Amino acid sequence: MGASNALLLRMILLQAVVVGVVGYGIGVGAAALLGHLTANTELAFKMPMWLLGFTGGVVLIICALASLISMRKVMKLEPAIVFKG
Repeated sequence: MGASNALLLRMILLQAVVVGVVGYGIGVGAAALLGHLTANTELAFKMPMWLLGFTGGVVLIICALASLISMRKVMKLEPAIVFKG
């Protein structure tokens, strides 16, 4: 009747990745806005594409590693109990 452990683990990983991508997008957007607003001041900075890709990859790795905590807890439970309210 319940979901399989594999399905629950995929759901946890998907949630972690989605939250990481949304947070990364908000952070990069805010940084780009700040860079645009400070373009002609002493606070101006450059944001190269390789840095965006590198930090995006690091964010995804951190999210995946953080989701391992939840995955470990879920593996100890019965799958049907996870969805019981």
